[in-house]
Amino acid sequence: MHRRTLLAAGTLLAAPALAQPRTLRLVVPYPPGGSADVLARAIAEQITAIGGRSAIVENRAGASGTVGALTVARAAPDGTTILQADGSPMSILLEAGRTQYKAEDFAPLMRLATSPFVLATRPGGPLTTLPEVIAAARAAPGRITYATPGVMSFAHVVAERFAAAAGIELLHVPFQGTGPATSAVLGGQVDLIPVPPGQVLDQGGGAIFRPIAITTEARHPSLPNTPTFREAGTDLVFLGWRGMFLPAATPREALVALEQMLTQTMEGPIVTAAMQRLGEAPALLGPRDFAQFWAEDRAAIRAILPRLPRE
Repeated sequence: MHRRTLLAAGTLLAAPALAQPRTLRLVVPYPPGGSADVLARAIAEQITAIGGRSAIVENRAGASGTVGALTVARAAPDGTTILQADGSPMSILLEAGRTQYKAEDFAPLMRLATSPFVLATRPGGPLTTLPEVIAAARAAPGRITYATPGVMSFAHVVAERFAAAAGIELLHVPFQGTGPATSAVLGGQVDLIPVPPGQVLDQGGGAIFRPIAITTEARHPSLPNTPTFREAGTDLVFLGWRGMFLPAATPREALVALEQMLTQTMEGPIVTAAMQRLGEAPALLGPRDFAQFWAEDRAAIRAILPRLPRE
C-alpha cells in the first residue's frame, strides 16, 4: 500500500510538469541585430515576463528572408513555431515566384506593426518637391535615379508604385544594403531614395535627407512639414508591415490562444519601448483581418510585378 501511494504521488507530481506549455520558437528570417531581430527579442522577453510561457528567438537568415519562412512552412503545426516576417519574403518574393513555399503553407496569426516610407533626396539637391520630381522625370524619362537596398525590396516596390501612379519612368539603382544606398544618394551619385521616417532625421533631430513626400494617409508626427503623396498630387498610400505566421495546419485552438497571448504581449512595456526605438507604429490585426490584409497586399504586389525587372 505504501509503495502504491508513493507511485501515485509521483504520478500526480509529474502530471503538472508534463502539462507545462512548451517553449515558443520565434523564427526571424534575418540576421541578429536588425530591426526585425530587435522586435522579436523584445516580444520573447515580454512573453517570458508575463509568465506562463517562455520564448526564444531563432535567426534563420538567407535568400532575403525566404530561408526562415520555409523553415516555418515545414515545421510541425503544433503551435510552438512562429514566423515573424515582413512583406518582402511573404508578399513580394512569394508573388514573384522566388520562394519554395506558397501562401497556403501558412496561417496568418497577427499583424504587428506598419511603417510608411518617405521619398527623400540629399539636402541641397536640385529636387525639392514631388511635382519637381515628376516634371524632371517626364522631361527626361529614365534619367532620374533612385537607390534601394536591393531588387524587390520594400523600397523598390514603393518607388515603382510611385512611378506607376505618376505615369513616369525612373531608373532603379540597387545596392547591397541600406548603407551603400544612403551613401550614394548623399554623395550625389543617385537622385532619390525611399526610406522609413526614422532614417530621415538623425537622433538629434537634424536632417540626414531632405524629405519630399510620405506614403501615409495623413502627415507623420515626426515629419509634420512633409506632405503626403496625395497632398502632393499623386495617389499613393503604402505601408511596410511586420506580422506573425504559423504553419498552415496549426489547430484552431492553438491559434486562438496565441492570438490572446500576443495581444497582451504587444501592449507590454518591453515591446512598447522597442517599437518606439524602431520608429514603428503598433498596428495589430487578428487572424481573420490579417489574412484579408495579406491577401490584398499580395494582390497589390501582383499588379506591380511587371515593373520589377529581375536585375
